Amino acid sequence: MFLSKVRNRPLVRRAFSSFHSSFVMSVEDQFSVQKGESIDGVLSGGLSTVGCVSRKDAAADVTYSNRWKGQQLPMADNGKIVRPYVSRRNAVDGALSSSAFVYGKHRAAVSPNGACSLQTHHYSSQGNGENKLLERIPKYVKIVEVGPRDGLQNEKNIVPTDVKIELIKMLASSGLPVVEATSFVSPKWVPQLADAKLVMQAVQNLQGSKFPVLTPNLKGLEAAVAAGAKEVAVFASASESFSKSNINCTVEESLIRYRDVASAAEKLSLPVRGYISCVVGCPVEGAVSPSQVAYVAREVSNMGCYEISLGDTIGVGTPGTVIPMLEAVIDVVPVEKLAVHFHDTYGQALSNILLSLQMGISAVDSSIAGLGGCPYAKGASGNVATEDVVYMLNGLGVETHVDLQKLLVAGDFICKHLSRASGSKAATALSKTLAHASKL
Repeated sequence: MFLSKVRNRPLVRRAFSSFHSSFVMSVEDQFSVQKGESIDGVLSGGLSTVGCVSRKDAAADVTYSNRWKGQQLPMADNGKIVRPYVSRRNAVDGALSSSAFVYGKHRAAVSPNGACSLQTHHYSSQGNGENKLLERIPKYVKIVEVGPRDGLQNEKNIVPTDVKIELIKMLASSGLPVVEATSFVSPKWVPQLADAKLVMQAVQNLQGSKFPVLTPNLKGLEAAVAAGAKEVAVFASASESFSKSNINCTVEESLIRYRDVASAAEKLSLPVRGYISCVVGCPVEGAVSPSQVAYVAREVSNMGCYEISLGDTIGVGTPGTVIPMLEAVIDVVPVEKLAVHFHDTYGQALSNILLSLQMGISAVDSSIAGLGGCPYAKGASGNVATEDVVYMLNGLGVETHVDLQKLLVAGDFICKHLSRASGSKAATALSKTLAHASKL
């Protein structure tokens, strides 16, 4: 008999975490097997799994059973399972799918009677959403991917156009609703984006995602429209010094310029998104007043921008400085029109995003593999990684419609072309887990 004893705990949770109806089941099982034996059995509601089912499965109130195998169980101080697999069967229509089980830790010890007691623990990112501290967090958060533009603009070596196009396609296929494609700026200032026209022409007809482009002036808007852009964005700064160094004009002068762009875009029925940089700190001035951020946000909103992204350009923000800034802005702009854009220079991005969600924000900018920085902000590291944001939101039980596995593939793709490691902690950890599983 391969199992001498089985004790199952009831299913703790089953939650659907993406547009593709991925689900997570987290439980703990304890069982015993004879020393040295292989194990092969079915534990109802047993092994913790991550996988995908069809829409039909997701909509039905059904039970799932997990079948798993271990090819060997070494008997030492610490046991391990070699090449474990998980199969998930829908009890209603018998749909079956399988995948390698790589998300878990296994430990075993030899008991005095010679049997091995094995415990399997799964640490899932999926939360139950019942904590009162998380009550104000939105059920759905829109992820705005800025990697192809904001992420790549600071790269010293020119990224080939076909690589940019392929990256955008991969990001769109992951379920991201918005992928900022490029910027129609002077190649003199941002040579990395000199191929904006070619990129836009290649992606303009992709289905399922929007591809806004940055247009700093009327000339940029005209070029974007000619290339097929269907949504544009303008960017202002809350810092006078940064505005002068970044776009060579004062804050007021920039607002006048962007009113012209927004007005022209409205006549063409093009949606306009607004960005505000340096909402917490400036590389020149230091701390930026929340009232100044609120003023610029109100002006950008009044010019017709449907959404305003508040950017911590140099990543100096903490919950203590972000909260008063958001409070000031929410006083003059409806929270439904706001998004946040955090750089992770000091490792504060996720904590800042979390408190932003608690304050009612439901749109978050991020960059695949944590790519980015700012050409005009010395010391500013990359944007918060899209993979990390999605992993956290999955853990909060927040819907994003984004497939994390496809994000990992896209991140790996661009990092290989840039010859660098991913800036995403979630991607790094998951890739190590997968690599470890492949060696078992």
